[in-house]
Amino acid sequence: MQTNAFIRMKYFFFFIAGVFIGALLLWGISARRDRADVEQTETAVDYPFSRKEKGWLLILRESGEEDAQDGTPAERKFCMYDESGQLLQEFSCGIVTEEVVFRFDTFFDHYYNKDMVVYPADAQETGADGLCYQWDSGKQRFVEEAVAIPWYHEGSLRDEAFLVCGVEGDRAEENVETKAIYRINERTRELVELRRWTVRGDAETGEESLCIRDCLEEQDIYTGNVTRYDTGELKNEKYYQYLFWEGLKKFWNDGDSPIWIYNEYLELEEYEDKEAFLAVYGFAAAEPFYEYYDRFHNLTMELYFDPQAGRGCGIRYYYGFNDKLEKRATRDGFAFEEVETGIWEPQDGFSKRTVFGDDVSKSASGYREIYEYTDDGGLSFFEARGMDLVDRAPMEVSLLSMDYIYRDDGTLYHREYQHYSKFFGSASQTKSGDYDERGRLIYQESYITHGAADAYYLYEGDHMEPQYHLILDWGGGGGGGAYVRMIAYDGAD
Repeated sequence: MQTNAFIRMKYFFFFIAGVFIGALLLWGISARRDRADVEQTETAVDYPFSRKEKGWLLILRESGEEDAQDGTPAERKFCMYDESGQLLQEFSCGIVTEEVVFRFDTFFDHYYNKDMVVYPADAQETGADGLCYQWDSGKQRFVEEAVAIPWYHEGSLRDEAFLVCGVEGDRAEENVETKAIYRINERTRELVELRRWTVRGDAETGEESLCIRDCLEEQDIYTGNVTRYDTGELKNEKYYQYLFWEGLKKFWNDGDSPIWIYNEYLELEEYEDKEAFLAVYGFAAAEPFYEYYDRFHNLTMELYFDPQAGRGCGIRYYYGFNDKLEKRATRDGFAFEEVETGIWEPQDGFSKRTVFGDDVSKSASGYREIYEYTDDGGLSFFEARGMDLVDRAPMEVSLLSMDYIYRDDGTLYHREYQHYSKFFGSASQTKSGDYDERGRLIYQESYITHGAADAYYLYEGDHMEPQYHLILDWGGGGGGGAYVRMIAYDGAD
């Protein structure tokens, strides 16, 4: 017969065993929940889908957990769903740090969507690279082969090129400030340095020098001493920034092109070499009448002209680099059979009227003007603003703006012009002009309704008025060719 003490001990044992088993069950449930949390976590990516992808969703999903012994990271991948929840694409995320940041910009040539860059959260401080995933607008999918890019300066993208400050390799060098412009070659999936900006300080004299180098052309655009304001900004930095960004080259898959020209019947003709082209248009073995070069000494336009016969022809050159970073050119031919005559009207590059002579102050209510000047008192920027109805709501708009860039010696180097096309038309809406050291306008590019136009001003010696004015209206000649006007001015000084 069992004693009361024995019975109490038996029930106590059952109680302890029950508590232990219950604890194990609770621990197992909790562990399974924790494992489920570890095994799969999801983060919604705020990717800016276009209207064509309305309702689509991009998720960053992480599965598994990092191995504490060998450091093997958890699997991390992107999942993209349409508006109905159907999985459209799944691809790996190559950034394995625990925290990441996303940036969305246009690194490739497409219209609406942006590409996605994933960085480690501390990339801006550490200089760690991110991975750029290109958006393919045609397929409505991301290109899964990512391109590694460094942290780039906010808002710096221009025509798919972007700015990186503190270039790797120069960060540790004292008294040196560096930055570079990069562009991704879409075909090779490589990051290519286009331009480099280097300011070096002399510790003994305190002087600073600036070098702006084009890495593809392998030429220095600018070298010289620079000075700063008390705020730390470079004096005349507007000029240096223009040199730094202007004329960035793109990548072409093709080699040098033949010379293309549309004849009088709007038929496209091709000439493999310049000699054959010149022979057909009556200038075999002739010397150029005029040549125009860019800052890298690349021939961009050559003109063959017979003033007595009043006819001429020429070639317009455009340069890029192939996938091996070799310079290549495309060539467009043009020809004309007559020369106009006229009287040169001096061009006032500082006029507050449109190129058509419109007084913008009478075009809108709420009119006001904005002026900015250089240290020497030269006009640096002018803008006229006024009110207009935009989407049925009153809004202040820019009626006319002009931007001026000067060399270090104070001579005008470049001028940008733009007017409000709604009031003053799309013809010559924008104009971009270059000036020589004497302040003479030598080249001007214009946006026109059907395309673009190049204008060249040909001077004789040191005369301040041009002797000839050559206009190449691309698209105005039909079929994509050039409508050519050659104007000879009487009474040039």
